[in-house]
Amino acid sequence: MKKRIFISMALLTVFSLLAVSAALCLVFYGQSAGIIRAELRETADVFRDNTAQTAVEAFSQPQGGSARFTVIAPDGTVIFDSTIPAEKLQNHADREEVAQAIQTGEGEISRFSATLKEETYYYAVKMADGFILRVAKTTSSMLGIFSESLPVVAAVVLFIVVAGYFLAGRLTRRILAPINSADLDAGFAAPYDELAPFAAMIETQRKEIARQVDDLRGRADTIEAILGNMSEGIVLVGGGGEVLTVNKSAAAFFDVPAPATGKNILELFRNADVIEHLRAALFGRRGKMSLSRNDRIYRAHFSPVAGGGAIILFMDITEQTRAETLRREFSANVSHELRTPLTTVCGHAEMLLNNMVKEEDKPVFYGRIKDEAGRLIALIEDILLISRLDEGAGRELFEDVELSSVITQTVESLSPKAEENGVTIQISCETAVLKANRSQIYELLYNLIDNAIKYNKPGGTVGINVTEGGGELALSVSDTGIGIPKEAQGRVFERFFRVDRSRSKKTGGTGLGLAIVKHIALAHSGRIELKSEAGTGTTITVRFKKREGPES
Repeated sequence: MKKRIFISMALLTVFSLLAVSAALCLVFYGQSAGIIRAELRETADVFRDNTAQTAVEAFSQPQGGSARFTVIAPDGTVIFDSTIPAEKLQNHADREEVAQAIQTGEGEISRFSATLKEETYYYAVKMADGFILRVAKTTSSMLGIFSESLPVVAAVVLFIVVAGYFLAGRLTRRILAPINSADLDAGFAAPYDELAPFAAMIETQRKEIARQVDDLRGRADTIEAILGNMSEGIVLVGGGGEVLTVNKSAAAFFDVPAPATGKNILELFRNADVIEHLRAALFGRRGKMSLSRNDRIYRAHFSPVAGGGAIILFMDITEQTRAETLRREFSANVSHELRTPLTTVCGHAEMLLNNMVKEEDKPVFYGRIKDEAGRLIALIEDILLISRLDEGAGRELFEDVELSSVITQTVESLSPKAEENGVTIQISCETAVLKANRSQIYELLYNLIDNAIKYNKPGGTVGINVTEGGGELALSVSDTGIGIPKEAQGRVFERFFRVDRSRSKKTGGTGLGLAIVKHIALAHSGRIELKSEAGTGTTITVRFKKREGPES
């Protein structure tokens, strides 16, 4: 803008100067031409009433000034000229001023010489004897005058341009200073009245831009908060493969070093399948794949973005996959566990139905059918209990439970079995109250004590201990039995898992006892600790947090 103002002012100055010079030349030229015409007319009028002889005698003497006098006969013959010998001049009858003077008594004309850039004025009058007196005077033409004054004009123009350069610069700075110093953030006030509409428009636009910026900032913060708190990983990739955004989950999943923005996707992922699916997404094709990393399983979804680029969504499906695997294993185990006793029941029933059993052996077969049916009922009841625990059943029945009374009740139920196996039960219980579901705590204790009896040694002991401290209540059941090998300790709480299947079959276990214990502990926000050595014994401790009310 500053340059434009300066150039405009400089051009205006030069144009104005040239226009003034031309106008002055025109005025001076007009005044000069008028003076010359008046002078010629006055000189000629003096001899209007004289004769040619008088005029020749008068002009034969040297005349002051630059006028030229010519006496012409009525037929156009030049009889006298004050500048050129008459005999060298042609007939002037065809000259306009001469012809006008012969006809009307006077004639006037001017002629321009392009070569000399001069203009000659002619004025002719008819004298008393019919001869024509022509007076002429030459002066510079307007173009000549302008040409003569051009050096002076050029010098003046140069001076004014140089002076104008500094003056225009200074004036431009003064004009622009209020505009340049304006604080648009605080509101633009027009420094000049002419800029008032412009200032009003700027202020309106400023407020609108500020509103839009606040809106965009709010949206960006919202998007950033959503992306930052998503459990799924998000990676936004530009059309050229450059990383635009990586949220916290994706960075944690794949150990992405910060900052990742601006890097090529190849620097973050070396998996060929990921890169291939990403290329397809950049060309507009959706896709998905599974990949494993650090013992975790992820499902990656690739989606193209309108205008170029792609989004990769990583979902951690480890737990889902494990749950699916457990469901399949559970279904297979349930089928297997149910098939075995049912096969036994059906086989014995068929033999009895076909009279293939001796009368004295029938009680044995009836006993086997009864035992297998009881095993089926126990298995089904355990499966139903686990299903109810998975659905959160019983939480609405939480109450203050005195653990010592539940332990006493459980021990009484299992005392015959302990005596049968030659196992002694020892109780060490402080007075402790737990907010819990009484029947589920009974089931938890029953399974722990039952396992401690079944997998104990003849003459062994089972210890039951309850302690409080640190805001927790610890319930421990220990035995001096066969113990659990270290390689199996991580799986003993899985459904249908048995360390020794042959022994479990003999003791009548369903393989769901410790799984039930685990589910009940989780339902009460507890955690389980296992300590065991093969041949020495096992201690299982369930730690509960002291609570005032049921879990919501």
